[in-house]
Amino acid sequence: MDEVEKIKKEKLEKMIKKSKKPVKITENSFNDFITRKKYAMVDCWAAWCMPCRIIAPSIEKIAEEYGDMVAVGKLDVDGNRGVASKFGIMSIPTVLFFRDGRLVDNVIGAVPKHILEGKLKQVMG
Repeated sequence: MDEVEKIKKEKLEKMIKKSKKPVKITENSFNDFITRKKYAMVDCWAAWCMPCRIIAPSIEKIAEEYGDMVAVGKLDVDGNRGVASKFGIMSIPTVLFFRDGRLVDNVIGAVPKHILEGKLKQVMG
C-alpha cells in the first residue's frame, strides 16, 4: 500500500469512528467501509434522483442516532458503477444492509424512516 492509500485509509477510519453523519464512500473505500463496524448501511443514490433526495434526511437521522454502532454511508452509483453492478442495483435509491461485511438485506425505493430503521434493527437483532 502506498503512502497516499495509507493516509486515505486512516482518514476514513477516523471519519467512521466519530461520524454522526453518513460517510461518502467510493469503490476504493467500499470494502473497508462495510467491514469497519459489525453493521453497515449504505445508501446507493445519484444526484439527479428525486426519491434519493427524499430519503436523504432519514439516512442522516439514522446516522445521527445509530452512528456509534452502525457505519452509515452514501455511495453515488453514477461514479461507482462497479459496486452498483456487483450488488445488482437496478433502481435507486437502494439501501444495502451489511453484517460482518456481508450483505444481509436491502430496501429499494423512497421509504419512510421507520421502514429503514426497522430493517436496520432486524439486521442488528
